[in-house]
Amino acid sequence: MSNFDALEVIARTKGKVELDSLPSGERLFPLWGGLAAVFYLAEFLLWQWLHQEWCLWLWVGVPLLGIPFMILILRRDRERNHLRSRTSRLVLDYWIFAACAIGAGGFLFGFAGLYEMVENPLICLLVGIGAFVTGEAVRFRPMTVGGLLGAAIGVGSFLLQGKLWPWQMLCVVAVAVVALIIPGYMFERYVRHGV
Repeated sequence: MSNFDALEVIARTKGKVELDSLPSGERLFPLWGGLAAVFYLAEFLLWQWLHQEWCLWLWVGVPLLGIPFMILILRRDRERNHLRSRTSRLVLDYWIFAACAIGAGGFLFGFAGLYEMVENPLICLLVGIGAFVTGEAVRFRPMTVGGLLGAAIGVGSFLLQGKLWPWQMLCVVAVAVVALIIPGYMFERYVRHGV
């Protein structure tokens, strides 16, 4: 084995450790993105057809299904005993903060009558920023770009007010696809196959 080959193996191993330092991100992104896309699309369609207040609370299904699956994924990940860096802990802390802010905001804005103005754009913005930060932490460009697109959709969705506010739900679906699902599957492929 030449020195060049040895350096290449070391570089690949270092890159694998950096990617592995994130807690099962390759499975969590598609999980949360898929749940958000399905529930918010259902919320949008049912609201368009029925115009019933209960349709706006379908988002609660995202954490009700997502949290148990996330616990299973993280438990399995912990059993693999990956090396954890300070950066991966900060990224995980951001996602915990974002999840708490989205959940608390949903209830607070819902009961305060501000849900239609603030909650969906806030979700888009927090998810977009989270995907961007995660992409930067693992140096994975598609996730960084998806995060920027998601944040831009979030900023744009603040303009959908008044009679246009139901379209904010489709903005959440779009952010779930561009910032979570697509980069998540690409990241999973990259981690597993190096492609």
